[in-house]
Amino acid sequence: MSAVGLSVQSWRDRSRIWCKELLGILLQQGMTNQASSSSSTSSSLLSSLGSVLPHFSLHRATNVSPKRHPALQKFESRLAEKLEALKLAGEELGFLSIDWFLQSMTVVLASHSNVEALIPDLQFPLSDKDDKWMDEYLDDSAKLLDVCNVLKEGISDVEHYQMLVQVALVNLDNRESFSEAKYHRARNALQDCKEAIKTKDTEYKQGQPKSKLENCSSMLRTMGEKLVNPKGVDAVKGNGFLNAIYGAKVTTIFLCGLLVIALACKPKRPLVNLSVTNQYLWSSSLISLQHTVKEETDRRKNGGSIALLCELDSVDSSVRRLHQLIDRNLLEKKFPLHKDQAGELRQLVEDLSKNSAHLGSGLGPLEQYVNELFRILIDSRLALLDILSKSKKRQAI
Repeated sequence: MSAVGLSVQSWRDRSRIWCKELLGILLQQGMTNQASSSSSTSSSLLSSLGSVLPHFSLHRATNVSPKRHPALQKFESRLAEKLEALKLAGEELGFLSIDWFLQSMTVVLASHSNVEALIPDLQFPLSDKDDKWMDEYLDDSAKLLDVCNVLKEGISDVEHYQMLVQVALVNLDNRESFSEAKYHRARNALQDCKEAIKTKDTEYKQGQPKSKLENCSSMLRTMGEKLVNPKGVDAVKGNGFLNAIYGAKVTTIFLCGLLVIALACKPKRPLVNLSVTNQYLWSSSLISLQHTVKEETDRRKNGGSIALLCELDSVDSSVRRLHQLIDRNLLEKKFPLHKDQAGELRQLVEDLSKNSAHLGSGLGPLEQYVNELFRILIDSRLALLDILSKSKKRQAI
């Protein structure tokens, strides 16, 4: 049995043997001669230790973490930099804002693109359990493809909500003559907007059947709980592909999980909290980002925000205020409005138009990023299966 495989007890037994060997060597080299000088004694001792130390050095070397492949080093460094940049962007743009989510998706895309770039240089076998990790990778990537589909549906729901907002704004356009009928149409559209958000919020408070977004959030949480980081030589074997896959999975589960709950308004369950060891160059960056984002989501929830997506929450707030004003004046038959009330109405319409435009400008690019992630996942699966198939054919020859 090698030194690495020794149990604690067998290690102690081997240590006793080494100590006896050392004592024997010391005795053979005249350590019992009391007349020898201290310098002679020191020299003899060091010489004697030199004959025994190689045994310890060999054992220690087998426990040293293998050196990272340059490609893996580059992957981890890039991911760490992008996570740090994402945290800075959150402080500038606002965490959970549409612009921040756009940047977070570029981090996800970059991590998967970098993994895809490692595939052509793979040499199998990567580990003693190639079949196992391949099955896990294909299963997880299939689940991430489902996540992409659910995200696209969630974005589509918000786009439909935006269409209702635009109907209201068109009827409140002050460049055209106002009529009471237009106010009625605007109020009805704003009421539909309120109902759309209320349906999402009620769905998670009253135990009604889970939506696709909520089910997707649960699936991502389960994936995060089952993640196992590669260990030992397998972690960095070849170009470190298994470690790179792990980094991409962690990043995707965390950031896509955030986007899912942002589109789902207030989720019942807490955020996905991923536990990672500090062995990666990006570990501290991810842990710090997780902590900061959790603080922000808790603050927004406690502050009464219905939607965690900042712009969606702002639009919802504008919709409610505008609906209240129009509804009250219609009930009291105060149209046409007095000067002060007309000024208040114009301001609310401007606020809604501005918030809606900001939200709408980000939905298209966000959907494009999700589509791009879907494409990369498909391409990576095909490329990996192709190179694995060729490897097996070579081994069979």
